[in-house]
Amino acid sequence: MSICKKIGGFFLISGMRKLITVAQMREADADCLKAKNLSSVGLMERAASAFLKVFSGLIPEKYQSILVLCGTGNNGGDGLAIARLLQCSGYSNIRVMIIRTGGKESADFLHNLVRLEETPIEFSYWDGEDLENISEDVIIDAILGSGINRPLNNDLLRLVRMINKTGKHLIAVDCPTGFPSDGELPTNESVLIVKDVISFQRPRLNFFFPESAAFLQTFHVVDIGLREEFIESCPSDYYLLQSSDITGIYRPRENFSHKGTYGHALIYAGSAGKSGAALLSAEACIYSGAGLTSVCIPEEDRVALHTRLPEAMYLNIKEAWKVEHRDSFSAIAIGPGLGNNTFLIEQIINETKVPMVIDADGLNYLSHNRSLLGRLPKGTILTPHMKEFDRLFGESSSWWSRLLLAIEQAKKYQVIIVLKNRYTFIVLEDGRVMINPTGNPGMASGGMGDVLTGIIVSFLAQGYTPKEACILSCYLHGKAGDSLIDSGRYSVSATQLIAKMPFVIGDIRS
Repeated sequence: MSICKKIGGFFLISGMRKLITVAQMREADADCLKAKNLSSVGLMERAASAFLKVFSGLIPEKYQSILVLCGTGNNGGDGLAIARLLQCSGYSNIRVMIIRTGGKESADFLHNLVRLEETPIEFSYWDGEDLENISEDVIIDAILGSGINRPLNNDLLRLVRMINKTGKHLIAVDCPTGFPSDGELPTNESVLIVKDVISFQRPRLNFFFPESAAFLQTFHVVDIGLREEFIESCPSDYYLLQSSDITGIYRPRENFSHKGTYGHALIYAGSAGKSGAALLSAEACIYSGAGLTSVCIPEEDRVALHTRLPEAMYLNIKEAWKVEHRDSFSAIAIGPGLGNNTFLIEQIINETKVPMVIDADGLNYLSHNRSLLGRLPKGTILTPHMKEFDRLFGESSSWWSRLLLAIEQAKKYQVIIVLKNRYTFIVLEDGRVMINPTGNPGMASGGMGDVLTGIIVSFLAQGYTPKEACILSCYLHGKAGDSLIDSGRYSVSATQLIAKMPFVIGDIRS
């Protein structure tokens, strides 16, 4: 069974999946060979077949001409097997070019080269000639895959730069040539720029960083039969969320439950001229199932609140944190649209006994009052976008270094950092990172972060742990956006996404 991931949606198989290193993936290959009494060329054949299933969906026109670029290692062996299987499945215009990538060809490469010689496919070795005028419609990159984790140089670098100028539809086998699977991503021309990557068994961690967009548009992941129990036993702090994680966390509403069963959320947000953010958070909180929602906004916006949300309760800012009120709250959200209206923040941090999520201007307040970080209750959720994160914890030169800093700070302060991104990183107090795959570029509009804050505080109020609330909220927030885009919309507004939330949550039960 294959996982075909498309930007804007994920076809999922059940179970939170560990993301592992290239070295660990090689160990998983070896484990599979031993446990299943399989030869390495047999596993390569599986990989080539799985690749072909996705490729045939991407390039269904079998008359299109295809150039397969093969290195002389195992990624090149995959390429040779793919070329042969393409020819067997009816693609009639295939050419193979072999690029010497090391001193000695791998045994599996040589095996597949012998098999290729039994077919009518033309092949040749690259001798350094100019390739900018390649005539083929599609190029398959099977030069290096994940077999190298250092910058390219000399002939390989020149080759990559030439191919990048062709403007052809490039599809990489497992990983684009020159693309590091983890660690800092290069900013130069030392990576083959591809349209699609078809990766084996697991996506690479670096696929989830914004810098990867310079080198690939879409990635797909295919199952090649490695043993999942072995992969899950590998040490790793990185996990990819799956739909089954949501069904495993979600608790359906029970008979005879009532509004008190599902908690009371306080949203401390909004300021003169900026209460739209507070209204969006409150509406998302209500639509995500909180039993009661109180909103602490400026007096002049009280009418706007009751006009848009008659279900919400208004609280005067000066009265909000009095003992007779605060003991009724199950969870608190601080920050959306708060502006300079921040005088309650320190008091809430010092005195709260319930879970809390801090966003937007609440985070900016913390960045100017960093001593408060050490006073945050354990399990407090911080939901920064990139600029908010950098203001709070210091600037980072890349998303890789930013994620490592988020892990360090989450452990130091025992908080959960929801580092918002096209693929949001949920960084737990123990340093583990959950990567959320849902969501799409159509959601790039104002108010989406305010909505996420409202969803998180709603699930906190309903009694979910901070970790559970973050996982549910990030996944379902993105899923609602995906559902709207899949219905044909070009973009999604925050209000449209809120209206979709009850249906997305309701779908968990089916």
